[in-house]
Amino acid sequence: MTLVDFTAILATIIINVLVTFYLGRRWQFWFNVHLTGFCQIIYWFVICFAGLSLTFARLFNDFLVSWLHLLLITISGLIICSVFITVIFDVIYWLSKKQFKPHLWFKVSYIIAVLALFCFGHEMAINPQIVHYQVDIAKSAKIDHLRIVQLSDIHINADTSSKTVQQMVEKVNALKPDFIMITGDTLDARLKPFIEKGFDKQFRKLQSKYGNYIIFGNHEYLGTHATDNREEDIIAAFKQANLKVLKDDIVYLDELGITLIGRDDFSSSRYDVNRASLSDLIMFAQPEKPIILLDHQPRNINEVSEQNVDLMLSGHTHGGQIFPINILVAMMYKNGYGIYQDSNHHFTNIVSCGYGFGGPPLRLMTRSEIVVIDVSFAPKTTAE
Repeated sequence: MTLVDFTAILATIIINVLVTFYLGRRWQFWFNVHLTGFCQIIYWFVICFAGLSLTFARLFNDFLVSWLHLLLITISGLIICSVFITVIFDVIYWLSKKQFKPHLWFKVSYIIAVLALFCFGHEMAINPQIVHYQVDIAKSAKIDHLRIVQLSDIHINADTSSKTVQQMVEKVNALKPDFIMITGDTLDARLKPFIEKGFDKQFRKLQSKYGNYIIFGNHEYLGTHATDNREEDIIAAFKQANLKVLKDDIVYLDELGITLIGRDDFSSSRYDVNRASLSDLIMFAQPEKPIILLDHQPRNINEVSEQNVDLMLSGHTHGGQIFPINILVAMMYKNGYGIYQDSNHHFTNIVSCGYGFGGPPLRLMTRSEIVVIDVSFAPKTTAE
């Protein structure tokens, strides 16, 4: 386990405990809950269950029916929204010098505010925006311009609707991409919903001029211990969906004069898969030609910039998904979201916050997205 992983897990546990205790105490105040004995035990049992709903959804994902899993992650989303609204009410209470009392209309306002925030956050999660970037690569190719559409962190599971994927396909095709590049965590944990709900057939409708490429993220590996969910099963399903799988693969596209590298995920070593070093992969590239790298986690981008890579596409972070996790993500990664450019090495890294969401079905201070990257190459020299 890396320091980043340990920090994330520890932070999650601490936040869970604090949130559960805080909400339990403040709800007692705002809703005039005065319980004793067995009733108080029941109250705190319900509060703890609600506070740990997301943990239960993750731990028992293999055993829960779809509607129960959806219920648990919805409860977790409502808990998160309750925290924000409770903090706001508490601040108003203290600023008013405790004149802001928990009367009936305050209680009604509280419930409405929580539901409104949840609906807003859910809309930010399921209604993606189109984000455009312009990237200039200081190397020449056999073409002057490429349009890349990047998808990331779709997190397909049993709760994913066909409408959501259909919307994605339509939006991507309308952008008329030269390439579609999917940078990991297409699956949430299991391959089964991708096949049984016909998402593989929907993915086949994605249209690009030069091909649709996909790499593994850490979530593709989460269920590889299970039957019919092995690494080779996932690869076969992606290929059936007309996606070209890159796992430590390097592809020289002679027609375009560019090199495409797709790395296996950083987490693969936990599953007895040896990820090749970037320096070993780069040995097979033409350093004077444009090199585009797909790597799910935006780690070690300083080292990547020194390897003659021109453009690196990543995901994984979700942009933090929910405030204030976006602040933590910004502290953990040199580029946790958006575009980072190193002019000294002519290097660009783009990190997408993802098309889908992980865990609670909402986004606060982030929004799901489809990334469009218009790449321009240096003019060809007469020698070329």
